[in-house]
Amino acid sequence: MRRTLTDNESREPLALAQNTPNQRRVSAREHARRRSLLREDPDIDVVDMPTLVGIAKAIEDEAVRRYRFLAELMESRGETSTAAAFRVMLEEEQSHVQAVDRWAASVGEPDIAAEDFEWQLPADLSTSWDKVAGSALLTPYRAFALAVENEERAFSFYAYLAAHAENEEIRAEAEKLGGEELRHAALLRKWRRRAYHRERRPARSEPADIDSIEELRDALAQHEAVIAAAHRALVPRLRHAGDHASAELLERAIPAATSPSPVGASQATATSAGTEDPRHLLVDAQKPLESLADMLETVMANADGELFEEAAAAMGRVVERISQISLQMRHP
Repeated sequence: MRRTLTDNESREPLALAQNTPNQRRVSAREHARRRSLLREDPDIDVVDMPTLVGIAKAIEDEAVRRYRFLAELMESRGETSTAAAFRVMLEEEQSHVQAVDRWAASVGEPDIAAEDFEWQLPADLSTSWDKVAGSALLTPYRAFALAVENEERAFSFYAYLAAHAENEEIRAEAEKLGGEELRHAALLRKWRRRAYHRERRPARSEPADIDSIEELRDALAQHEAVIAAAHRALVPRLRHAGDHASAELLERAIPAATSPSPVGASQATATSAGTEDPRHLLVDAQKPLESLADMLETVMANADGELFEEAAAAMGRVVERISQISLQMRHP
């Protein structure tokens, strides 16, 4: 089970506050990197203790509501294993709600109402779930992967709050809460890996020969070139079919630096030659992404350590892109 805050440690500063000057500079850079996970500035000028407590409670309450909703949704769709994954996360969040309540009492703010601060939560904490809730691609592994990202976003938010704290005591408390989010993310990564190994497909007869991060990045670049070429070829056809929203979705994801690949484009559009049904064209848009996902699954099945983590991060990005296209097919 996840380690949670206790009354005794509620005022112990994070290791971040005890670092040497050089270590603090590294930590500051890490904070800056993680803050980029929030796509919009939360726009909070000064954070006092009631605000920090209210936001902490609102974050946990929102997570409990979200996991309960998703568990019930997956159960209603008959996806019992994914529902079970959300129920595990729900149980963890419920224990964290209790820990935050104890912490709030320890800092003299036991009666703050979470609902008064919900409006201050970044949209990033919920939009990732909104995008995939209706997707058949939401497996236990992918649910845990998204949960890891959300914990890291919550850490980014606490880093922002620490930077805007009105005094050192509040800054230390915000950093401590952020540390809890990172510890939770570490636990979810373990669950994510276990879920992946339970879900993975049987080993392919021709496994990807990728044994290093450099080889993985080269393979990713090759796949991205094929994906970009395929999507470039599909964009004008979608516009011609009148589906400008889908065309813009594909166009936004094409890196400016990639060059067209005639082979990739012909492979991706061959099955839809002669038809301009936007849904069929979007299926073709998914195919090179699914090919990349297949490659990453093979790498992950044979990797560990940093190589596994980098492949898993790439898989998370691919899953989100496939999910966006899947949702677009429902609302062209």
